[in-house]
Amino acid sequence: MVAGSAARVSTGLGGLFERPGVRVEVRDLVKIYRRGSLEVQALRGVSVSFEPATITAVMGPSGSGKTTLLNMIGGVDRPTGGSVDFGGVRVDGLSDAELDVHRLLNVGFIFQSINLVPSLTALENVELPMILAGRPRGERRARAERLLEAVGLGGRARHYPEELSGGEQQRVAIAVALANDPPVILADEPTAELDYEAARGVVDLLAGLAREAGKTVIVTTHDPRVAVRTDRIVRLEDGRIVGEYSPLELGGALQPGAKAGHEALAELVRARIAALEREIEAVEERARRGELGLREAARLIVALEEEVKALKGVLASLGG
Repeated sequence: MVAGSAARVSTGLGGLFERPGVRVEVRDLVKIYRRGSLEVQALRGVSVSFEPATITAVMGPSGSGKTTLLNMIGGVDRPTGGSVDFGGVRVDGLSDAELDVHRLLNVGFIFQSINLVPSLTALENVELPMILAGRPRGERRARAERLLEAVGLGGRARHYPEELSGGEQQRVAIAVALANDPPVILADEPTAELDYEAARGVVDLLAGLAREAGKTVIVTTHDPRVAVRTDRIVRLEDGRIVGEYSPLELGGALQPGAKAGHEALAELVRARIAALEREIEAVEERARRGELGLREAARLIVALEEEVKALKGVLASLGG
């Protein structure tokens, strides 16, 4: 199994990580799901690699194969064809027992639906993966406390998930994912249910894990606010890689060949703004018809307008 380097990574996240990221490469990846006579090809020969100390956004419409790709890398599911190389280890060739160890020790999973145990405190949730890994009680308790401090929740360690906001719950989920110091972090739509400020905080944490702690971070997202804060964007449509480009370069300089990527990203942002503006109109119409209370309508409109404002700022920074 992947062991990682024994050298401690110098990081602004509290020096908590000893295992840097590993290179992940998938080649000619195919995944076919069969339900009775129905056959769905979720991945159609995907080849792509992900490097340590980088955060990559995988973008694409619903049903494009983004989650399936993460599941293949993380060993949650097996490919129908092709290979997954995880730091020199062929994940697609592991036994079921080896996959269990791989998922526990080598991959940190962060999901759109926040999978915290409701009957456990934030601290106990973070300890849980370390219990499964057999770490001593004192060691895991100390590490869990440090991880919660690193994600800005040191004062909320004894709170239960229902006592935390959505953004706080997602931060706990990140701490859970980091409990066993995995080299690779897989985040599936981690900001989908969060407001702008909470989403930005989560993305900053994930970017810090890549840039400061050297982890290999892969994020699937529809959200341009996430994409512009990554190092690289891979576009997936209908189970195929259809493009790859860089987000905005700091300092305003465009690298050779990056202009098309900026234009593609600006197009995504404009499409999201248009969709949000349609949602605002729909809320206003429901309020006029009496299907929605004025207070609830106002709350929804304010939240949607906040996102539109944020995305217009992103669009302006892209020159659009």
